[in-house]
Amino acid sequence: MAYRGTHLDDNFVRAGDLWVPRAAVRDPALVAWGAAEHPRGLAYDLDALTRVRMVLTRRPDWIAHSWSAACLWGMPYFCDDADTCVLSGGRRRAATTPQEVSRFRKEGTLAAVTPRWQVDGEMPELQVTPPVLTVIHCLRSLRAGDHAWRVVPGTGLDMKRVRAVQFIDAFCALSGCDPLRLVAACGDHYPRRDMAGIAAMADRGAESPMETVMRLQVRRMFGEGFISQLVIRRDGTVADPVHTTDTTGRGVVARVDLGSPTLKLALQYDGSEHLDRRRRDTDSRISAELANLGWHVLRLTYGHLRDPDLLERTIAAGIALCRRRGSGDYRTR
Repeated sequence: MAYRGTHLDDNFVRAGDLWVPRAAVRDPALVAWGAAEHPRGLAYDLDALTRVRMVLTRRPDWIAHSWSAACLWGMPYFCDDADTCVLSGGRRRAATTPQEVSRFRKEGTLAAVTPRWQVDGEMPELQVTPPVLTVIHCLRSLRAGDHAWRVVPGTGLDMKRVRAVQFIDAFCALSGCDPLRLVAACGDHYPRRDMAGIAAMADRGAESPMETVMRLQVRRMFGEGFISQLVIRRDGTVADPVHTTDTTGRGVVARVDLGSPTLKLALQYDGSEHLDRRRRDTDSRISAELANLGWHVLRLTYGHLRDPDLLERTIAAGIALCRRRGSGDYRTR
């Protein structure tokens, strides 16, 4: 939230004529990382939510658009390094400095869509485009190269396609929507063939963009034998609550990022949050309990994903071990 005034305590910093929470100021390393991928090299010191709130506070007639709309809808990824985007009158133009906004105008058949949704619990007066329209705008942005972030190799896809799948995964995880439903929902506002291809590769079970990458890499290397967010119970049974009507039930040991029930092989992506001591203790306990149920757990990091050869060797060795244990037959491509 942004505040007007002349003095506030140490929990706030000045941003122009407004005071914003100090927590809205981003880590300089992350700012530099994002600027390196930005199509115009812009570096955003404040998070996307704070920036769009500041803009719409000054211009309540404007409507949050694309990545700014996505952050208001609760999207936890991708938005902080994107331009502050608004739907407004006048000529379309892209921001040339971090203080400017990228302006869009209603055009074509989309001009008939009612954009005036209000979803911000802190500032309910702010206007935002509806969810499907937000998806269309974000996908168009990625397709045109107006927004980008770093993508590791090894998926067999071009970088724009990987980003699109990451975004749809995150949107579907946030909304609970089946990716395939977006093909019809987007209608003629986004190329249907392209949308169908993205939806076919998407999976609402991915809980982070790097989990999406890991799934795409594993699919290319080893086929379709792994299920995202597979639940493993204490009695040894499994459930797939994300993709089926099967419920988790009681006595759950773990919900693994990717799991093969045939092999009893679990792949877990451990990002930086897993370095926390309490998280490491939990991870260690889960790995031990899964091992006692006959599961082999591979904990993979960013280092594995950015080195596809290492990732493939590591998982292939895990598959070979599970085969030797007699967990079942599994044919790699």
